[in-house]
Amino acid sequence: MIRRKWTVREIALGVAFLAALMGILTFYVWYQTESVRLGMEIARRRGDILALKEEIQKLQIRKTFLLAPERVEKIAREELGLVDPKPEEIIYGRRAVSH
Repeated sequence: MIRRKWTVREIALGVAFLAALMGILTFYVWYQTESVRLGMEIARRRGDILALKEEIQKLQIRKTFLLAPERVEKIAREELGLVDPKPEEIIYGRRAVSH
């Protein structure tokens, strides 16, 4: 049996083909890995967004409670000792007249 010898050109084409194939496979694996990583990152960020929305809702409820007029008036009267002004203590300002 006679064995055929490879030419330099055939070897170069074979190496180039294998290099191209390896490059394509490497890119494909990287692409799939990156897709999975980004999917996980998106899921995590969505979870963060939901947690922040819940926190905002809790803070808005707390704000509503803290700014309730009845609560503010109670603190003003009991803790700060404020009272309603007497009628003679009320000063009404005049509107500025433009000429």
